[in-house]
Amino acid sequence: MQEKGKNILLSLTALLLGGLLWSRAVLSITTALWLLYAVYLLRKSIPSLVKEPLVWWSFAPVLLLVLGIYQQPLAAANHRLWMNYCAYPVAGLGALTVSKMNFTKSFVPLWIHAALLAMLYPLGWFVLHSAEVIAQYGSGQSLPVFMNNDHLRFGMFICSALLFCLLPENPLQYKKTAFILLTGSVLFLSVRTAWVMAFILLGGFSLYSLKSASGKTRILLRTAALVILTAAALWFLPTANQKIRYSIYDWEQFNSRGYDSTYSDGVRRAVNTAAWQYIQSNEHAAVGWAAVPTELQQQFALLYNGSIPPFGWPFNQWLFWWMGSGWWGMLLFTGWLFFPAYYGWKKRNPFLVIWTLAIAASCLVECNLNYQFGALLHAWPLALLWHYRKQAPTDFT
Repeated sequence: MQEKGKNILLSLTALLLGGLLWSRAVLSITTALWLLYAVYLLRKSIPSLVKEPLVWWSFAPVLLLVLGIYQQPLAAANHRLWMNYCAYPVAGLGALTVSKMNFTKSFVPLWIHAALLAMLYPLGWFVLHSAEVIAQYGSGQSLPVFMNNDHLRFGMFICSALLFCLLPENPLQYKKTAFILLTGSVLFLSVRTAWVMAFILLGGFSLYSLKSASGKTRILLRTAALVILTAAALWFLPTANQKIRYSIYDWEQFNSRGYDSTYSDGVRRAVNTAAWQYIQSNEHAAVGWAAVPTELQQQFALLYNGSIPPFGWPFNQWLFWWMGSGWWGMLLFTGWLFFPAYYGWKKRNPFLVIWTLAIAASCLVECNLNYQFGALLHAWPLALLWHYRKQAPTDFT
């Protein structure tokens, strides 16, 4: 029975990763299968599950969404958002199933291998279309990637695999090589949010290693070398160099000319400004999730001479929650978001802290958790690492 159960988990994991990269339909079906199998395996453990912090945390966002649903309970936008946030209870129960079946050490290498294989697509495209790619980066675009060409969430996926490479109990024999390849991939892709997330991952892990391990001089030297190599890569990689130049140009154009719909970063900045202006003029906000796009567009038109933004949400998770559920909903969301970091600090689990901070940083520039990919990539790594206990320094130090 144990072997059969692990084979089922192996199949579900392969489907999860395949759906994550190639098919939303497969991903949705696989999520339902994970839920059914987890409920089946954990059905006799309900009394103990009620006391499990992971279960409470994973079900909490589904309840918190009600703060922005009651205004228009039958709106289709509410149903889509609610379905996306169902990724959390499924990941929570799925991770408990993985833990019960001692499958974590098999799950982690599969996730890393999927990330490495997924990078072959953008790398191959770069080799075949290098001149076109460099021109695209110069105008704020990026390489084609899996996940329906969702660059930001794809960058998150690569960073999640990077996080798994840092685990001391990771059985992957070439995890150091995988770590180097994934770090280089993050820099090469030039998704700036992924740069920040990777910096938090590596910086946080280095700080923890300094605190918990011997050989601190060696750690400092390796960290310094990594910083120098990273800076050099950002300057010499054509994709990264062009993206940095574009970002500076876009920012300067916004400061000198104001809003212009042809600039990527300027549009994001203008949308967030409109959201903040709306919150300031409507003290309690709480218009509901379904009304956020309309209210945001109206405020945007007032600020920018009748222009209509191409996006319906602010590029900031806190602004979205404030507009949709009021300041009290935003505070409750913040408490929920950072609870894994508190729990990880309390239980001496650095990986919960690091991943929570990395996700929070990404939410400053995007409503990451409102998307299926974003919610899944937040939930699964946290759920899998929830009961992880670091007893000895990793050999990365």
